[in-house]
Amino acid sequence: MVREPSPELAAHAAHYVAARVTDMSAVDLDVFAFDYDLTFAVLLMHADGTIYHRFGGRDADDATTYATMPALARLLRDTLPEHEAYERQPDRAPRAAAAAPRYVVDLPPLARRRAAAKTPSCVHCHTVHDTLHQHAVETGTLAADAQFVYPSPRRVGLRLDPQAQACVVDVAADSPAHRAGLRAGDELLRVGAQARVATFTDVQWALHVAAPVATELPIVWRRGEARHEASLQLESGWKRAPVPDYAWRPYKWNLAPDPGFGGPTLSAGEKQKLGLDPASFALRVQYLIDWGEKAHRGVAAREAGLRKGDVVVRYAGQTDFASTEHFQTWVRLTCRVGQEVEIEVLRAGTRVKLQMKLPE
Repeated sequence: MVREPSPELAAHAAHYVAARVTDMSAVDLDVFAFDYDLTFAVLLMHADGTIYHRFGGRDADDATTYATMPALARLLRDTLPEHEAYERQPDRAPRAAAAAPRYVVDLPPLARRRAAAKTPSCVHCHTVHDTLHQHAVETGTLAADAQFVYPSPRRVGLRLDPQAQACVVDVAADSPAHRAGLRAGDELLRVGAQARVATFTDVQWALHVAAPVATELPIVWRRGEARHEASLQLESGWKRAPVPDYAWRPYKWNLAPDPGFGGPTLSAGEKQKLGLDPASFALRVQYLIDWGEKAHRGVAAREAGLRKGDVVVRYAGQTDFASTEHFQTWVRLTCRVGQEVEIEVLRAGTRVKLQMKLPE
């Protein structure tokens, strides 16, 4: 599970049966549901399929803030009594028989790609998100704001302790959490569908399965010896993440519109050589997407006059992109299909303005 676990982690893990999944092709998506954008995710579950906790989630700042060995060791330790209590329940009803397993390889978008490939490769986690999104588009079932998967607790105003992850370290002013009465030092007990909170990712799961429209999300917490209950009052669109917070997600590559091109941002030294402000945005066009299912997008960029080697310095009036990922995400989350955008590029020392209509 972990290549070089700490002694503490190894000791607690010895009480579990560990199964490492490296290929999602034979995984039932209705049982093993987690954030498929992650590179590392842990599900602590009973043999009957009951999931106690999820671990491995991240926020925009750092992939490892909440995914550390000490935090995982703590979770393994604290979940054992929970498992034992679950086993002792005298009136515990057998888990309802599950429906037929749902495999990502059976969904038409991925089935087509695998059939076309001479040697189908392993199915990676991000491929699941890609396939689910494309299937929803093709079947007309893509829900509003469906791209905002596994929201960070910060969407409701909560910042959690990286080690004791049920503990609140900060509550944003005038946020849903603040209005519900939470404050720093509180210990989360329950959030929405997550009956017992132990991790940052438990909270993400509860937010993920909550409706993206205006809704009330029950929340229970402990302050000292007192137990408190309230509801997070969430407004329609509450899941929508700011561009910088979403930019790390591979899911963004599924979204339309996109610019139809990509490439690296220039270093400060490269910008200086071109006579540009070292702090300004500058992206060198390294490729046009003129292949595969999205070839029409790169064709549209080429027909607008864009060339490989151009340095994009302004896009749709914006010059404050912090990175390539920021730029690519901004186009997908803020622009719309059919929108006319102006692209200003530096070409052989001359600034050139191009007009492009963003395709589907």
